[in-house]
Amino acid sequence: MIRQGELPKTWKGQAFAIDGNTIAGIGLKPQIRLWGIQVAELRDRQTGRETAPGMQARAALTDLLEVADHRVSCRATTWDSDCRLVALCTIIAEMPTGSQPAPHDLALRLLEDGMAYGFQLEKAPPWDESASARYTHYETIARQAHKGLWPQWLEEK
Repeated sequence: MIRQGELPKTWKGQAFAIDGNTIAGIGLKPQIRLWGIQVAELRDRQTGRETAPGMQARAALTDLLEVADHRVSCRATTWDSDCRLVALCTIIAEMPTGSQPAPHDLALRLLEDGMAYGFQLEKAPPWDESASARYTHYETIARQAHKGLWPQWLEEK
């Protein structure tokens, strides 16, 4: 069994998208998988080639990170089987002069935009018991509106 060490409570820093639900933090050894979502795979398992839906999901996450100059604040929930931290991560988006910066939950925004769907939502983080319900709500709205990747996932032409 691989021992992953003590779970860090939080991490703040600059991060970049690896794929649509994984980020790499500057100065942080493990990658971070965003809690509560699954996205289209970046690479086809058989050919190893990047997929269009996977690239769209990664681009959506990249765009969100760029709004905040890649500044991220994450709160860890657990380790996953790939030795990544699983965490709820937010960005602080810059607002017009005189306004307070608004935090944005990265995974929730991807759900809202139809670039992700809920994943392993049965156990919400102890500090945010409503996270699972909130994520399900935004996924449902995006699915019904056929936003983002939902037409492909629903196999609509």
